[in-house]
Amino acid sequence: MMEYVHKRKSLYKMMVFIILYMNVLLTFAVIYILLDVTDLGYLKDHYASNAHQEQPLDYLTRSLYFSTITLLSVGYGDVTPFGLARAFAMIEAIIGYLLPAVIVIQFIPFNKSENMRDY
Repeated sequence: MMEYVHKRKSLYKMMVFIILYMNVLLTFAVIYILLDVTDLGYLKDHYASNAHQEQPLDYLTRSLYFSTITLLSVGYGDVTPFGLARAFAMIEAIIGYLLPAVIVIQFIPFNKSENMRDY
């Protein structure tokens, strides 16, 4: 029975972190769109034409793509932030580096009595 409870708690924690990642990703994508619309910062796609980058759907897809690549610390370099978007990209990258550590810490048992108390 304890193993079943432990598996459910682990699954619950993983779902919480997936939702947290998606929330951070979408929040920063919206920030990048707002920065682009208000001319405070923008994302430049080096492989797309200027006409393509002016399309409304491209704001959304470029922002989601850049947010995902930045949060997951991949950083291909095909999309570059300018203006205030650079500061938000740095904040997102720091969050992307810290979240995996937080996730790992959540699954490490620190104290036997603490673990037994949970059941």
